Formats: sequence, C-alpha cells, structure tokens
Amino acid sequence: MKPSTIHGHSLVMNRSANSLLLLTIIVLEGYVVLSTELLAIRLTIPFVGSGTDTVSIIIAAVLMPLAFGYYAGGQFRPRRFGKHFLTIRKKLVLNIVISMGILLVGLSYPLLRSFFPVLAQSGIDGRLAQTAVYAALFLATPVYLLGQTIPLISNFFSKDELSRITGRILFFSTLGSFMGATVSTLVLMSTIGVHYTAAVNFGILTLLAFLLSKKKTGELPLFALLIAIIATLLNSGTVLRSLHVVKDNRYNTIAVYEHDGERYLTINHNNSSLYTNAGRKHPYIHFIENNILKDVWNRVPPKNILVIGAGGFTLGFEDRTNSYDYVDIDGDLKEIAETYILKEPLLPNKHFHAVPARAFLTQKGKNYDLIVLDAFLGRTTMPEHLITREFFEQVKARLNTHGIVVANFITSPGFVTPFSRHIDNTFRSVFPHISRHVIGENYMPWDTNPNIMANIMYIYNDQPGADASKIYTDDKNTAYMDKPQRH
Repeated sequence: MKPSTIHGHSLVMNRSANSLLLLTIIVLEGYVVLSTELLAIRLTIPFVGSGTDTVSIIIAAVLMPLAFGYYAGGQFRPRRFGKHFLTIRKKLVLNIVISMGILLVGLSYPLLRSFFPVLAQSGIDGRLAQTAVYAALFLATPVYLLGQTIPLISNFFSKDELSRITGRILFFSTLGSFMGATVSTLVLMSTIGVHYTAAVNFGILTLLAFLLSKKKTGELPLFALLIAIIATLLNSGTVLRSLHVVKDNRYNTIAVYEHDGERYLTINHNNSSLYTNAGRKHPYIHFIENNILKDVWNRVPPKNILVIGAGGFTLGFEDRTNSYDYVDIDGDLKEIAETYILKEPLLPNKHFHAVPARAFLTQKGKNYDLIVLDAFLGRTTMPEHLITREFFEQVKARLNTHGIVVANFITSPGFVTPFSRHIDNTFRSVFPHISRHVIGENYMPWDTNPNIMANIMYIYNDQPGADASKIYTDDKNTAYMDKPQRH
C-alpha cells in the first residue's frame, strides 16, 4: 500500500473519531439541559407546589436563555483577556464549570431547604415570585452557557462539511434531549431517586469538561470534578436520611418523623399522616371514621370504599370488614407506610392501586358506597386536575345509589380566598345538598385573614330524585307541601 494511501486512511479515521466525539458531546449537552429542567420542576414541588403556573416559569427560564445561548455561541470569537487567551475549547470548559457551580445550589435538595425559607423571610413569599427568583438565579445562566455548546462545537467541523453536518448536529442534540426527558424520569428517578439523578448530571458535566480539555489535569477539569464530588455528597442518601427523607422519587419527597410514639409522614413538606401507638390520627381522619366509617364498619354485606390519596393508609386502618381501594400515583407509599407509620402490613381487605386517580376512575370497575377524596396536600401541592367539575363528575359516576362522597380540602374556613370560593362552587355544581364542616380550627366566619387555613370537609349523600334547581319564590311557594307534616 502506498504511503499516501495510508496517510489518507489515517486522516479519514481521525475525522470519523473526532466527529463521533463531537456528536457525543452534543448528545450529552442535550441530555443535561432537558434533565436539568425536569429536575428543577421536581425539586421545587416541595417548596412552591405543582401546577402549570410554576412549571411554565421554569420552562420559560430554560427556553429563552437557551435561545440566547445559541446566539451568543455563534457570535463568539477567540480573544485575549490580559495574559490569557480564551480559545473555543477553554470557553466550552469554562461555561461547563460555571454552570456546575450555579447548579450545585439549584439541584441540591439540602441547600434548597435553606434557600426557600430565606426567600420567605425576605418578604418574597408568593409561590410564583419564589419560582421566578429560583429560575433566575439557578437556571437562566447555566442554560445560557450550556446553550452555547452547539454553535461553539460547530467550529470544530470542517467548513466544507458544515452544511451537511448541520442536520446531524440537530438530530443528535434532539436525541440527547429525548434521552434527558425519558431516561432521567422513567429510569433514574424511579430507581436511584431524584437526588442521585442530579448527581448523574454533575457527573456528565464533569465528563464533558474532561473530554473538551486538552490538559486533563488542568485547573478547570479538576475544579469540575471537585464540584461533582460536593454535589454527590450533598445529594447522598446519608445526607437525606439526616433530614428524615426516606424516599425522593419522581413524584414526592417523603419524610418520616418519629417522637415519643408519634409518627408523622410528610409528603413534599406537607403533613400528610399521623399515627401513634395509641391509634391517634389527624383530627379530620377521626372525623371521617367517627361520623361516617364506623356507621358501616359492622354492617352486612361489607361496603366498598374508595380512598383517593393514600397518604399513610391510616384511614380505616383498623377496619377488618369492608373492602378498601386506595389510589395514589406514588407506588412507594404502601411500603413506606407499612415500614415507618403503621409498623405492620395492611390487612387483606385493603388494596393499593399505584395509578393516577383519573385513570383509575376511567377504567371499568366496581362502584363504591363511600368515596373519600384526600389528595390535597397543603396550600401549595394542589393537583389541578383533581379539582375540576369533570373530575368530580367521574367520581359521582362511580358512586352507588345512596352512596357518600367525602372531600377534604385545605382552604380558608371563611371563604376569604378566591380558591375557597371557587372550589366550593365547583364541588356544589356536581354534588348539591352537601354539608360543610371545619375540622380542628377555631375561627370566626368574618375573619379576613387569608393565611388562616383548615381542613374543610364536604360531605355528599346521594339522594335519587333530589332536585337541585327547585327554589321558593313569592309567586310559586310550595313549602307547605314540602315541610314535615308531623312533629
């Protein structure tokens, strides 16, 4: 073989290897950006709640800086800063290290536990304002810097091939984003937890820093490695256990506190369940059991009871007669409740369904004599899809004749807030003739303090033939026919 042929073959091999390396970097960058966005949405839920409002702020804080990053990366030219010359390679690595330093706070649950209370103490106590500050401080700059990766990397491709390679670059970038959306949530968060998923992102960024650095033992790649080590330690299971967190999956951050025989289950910083050695539970649970459940516990035949929002499975825990279906999207709740709260397995008449509530109601299945809606965790974690008229209509469709619906909302006892009024209107539009009870709160109906919140119990008893539209007027008053004829 001629020497020129050998040299040409070597050149082709080098080009192929370089192209593979560059496309790998693009895939990893796309993965990290999308995964970071999803991690930010998930990590802020315990502090600002879930909903389209907070999610839209985080998405906006990713998309717009990403666009500006694309533009800035295309405008960059190597230049000298004093004694240092900033090449494209150094710019890429510097962007990664700066991003890691900022994300160290933004993607570390233990640090966010301190950050959000500081915001509240500073007077920034609104959910949307807190989300906006978080996104501005910990997402905008890292995404802006990482967004420069693609246009900067394109400088390493041959200009003769650039028009051909553009489609390939976009393909691999989108492939990385796809992997970030699926692998990080469906695989990593479900298996190793949110905290270690964040650590994986820092590991990938460190790998990028080393791949892009000519000098692998230089200051920047070693600094990236140091940040990754700190991030892994902050997000370790040991640190989370010291904060009483027993599970940090893609749905919830679940913590258990135990003191003097009292065991508290908190889901996303909301006090979800209480159970003691003496069988004491939250007051609203006792209200349901003492006023509704115990009336049917010993009846024959057994009743079918549906509980949407399993929590710690304390509602009806001692009932050995009736058949219970607990529905909750978080499949880890049963094991956690049995291990830490109840301290024993659920009875055979208890069945857990780890599916979304509306999906469960859509499936063909049995109807229920009692349906308890208890999926509303505190002021911020409010599942928006479980407070609509359409959802309540789904619930009503699964109710037996003369069945009972009990709904627990945490809201203003005196209808001070718009939510307290609107949820009342919505619930009554589907379930008329209800009773409303304020549990465990000494309040005055005329109190105008919107910060006063309580467990509000709505109770509906199905009465076939009841007319919700009938009213009395001066012109047509049938009260004499409707009122009781006997004392």
